[in-house]
Amino acid sequence: MISKKYGIKPDPSKDQHFLTNPDIIKRIVLISEIKPKDRVLEIGAGVGTLTERLAKTKAKIIAVEMDKSFEKILKKLKRKNLRIIYENILRVIDKIDFNKVVSNTPYSICEPLLNKLFGKDFSLATLSIPEKFYRRISSKPGEKNYSLLTLKTNAFFKILFKFRISKDDFSPRPKTETAVVLLKPLLKTDYKKDPEKFVFKEIFLQGEKKLKNSLMEAIINLNKTILSKPYTKKMAREAINKMNLDRDLLEKRAKEMVLKDFEKLKKKFMFFS
Repeated sequence: MISKKYGIKPDPSKDQHFLTNPDIIKRIVLISEIKPKDRVLEIGAGVGTLTERLAKTKAKIIAVEMDKSFEKILKKLKRKNLRIIYENILRVIDKIDFNKVVSNTPYSICEPLLNKLFGKDFSLATLSIPEKFYRRISSKPGEKNYSLLTLKTNAFFKILFKFRISKDDFSPRPKTETAVVLLKPLLKTDYKKDPEKFVFKEIFLQGEKKLKNSLMEAIINLNKTILSKPYTKKMAREAINKMNLDRDLLEKRAKEMVLKDFEKLKKKFMFFS
């Protein structure tokens, strides 16, 4: 279908599976609740089927596409509110100003893209992702698919499943099922109900620091910014001492920590009560 309409041959080995069902495209844009004042980042513009619909919202659209062979097609989308960048999104995302993300996400970059979104200041991401990846980030502790990525994702975002997309709604047809999810950054009210997620988030954001230092800052920030309590370094040190954590764990950098390390830490979170 895509080949006949646009005169190009998509390459599945490059994750080129383009949405062709206009109803699905419309639904994706609708659940993204795009307003004219929004700055929307689209990842993987492809032949522009989703890009064109996004541009009609009158919001500022920044579409990123790595394959320049689509430039001739995308040039036809002449809209003042649309900017197209031909680059690898993982290289340029830190330079782009956006408050929403809408993406028919290339499957192979789901995890690195998620890692790029951690800590970014945005209000909503609407992503179509492989069903297996959705199960991985949404699984519960103790379940088969639960991993460090699951814990990390849930420390930053509320994950909302919206609907599935049939393989027949893509061209070429992908081998895997696809889920559309919303990622909403957790707010102060969310962290107040679940303070350990805030602590984990703070530790992840300080990946280069040793746990003994990132944990201390996390506890201080939790009390000051989330629980609205005055808190000092001395109080934080006392709280960490009461946790009786292994010295080796405290000396680890956050980026070196594995799931078992965070599970050990979680068991010591009684000082929040």
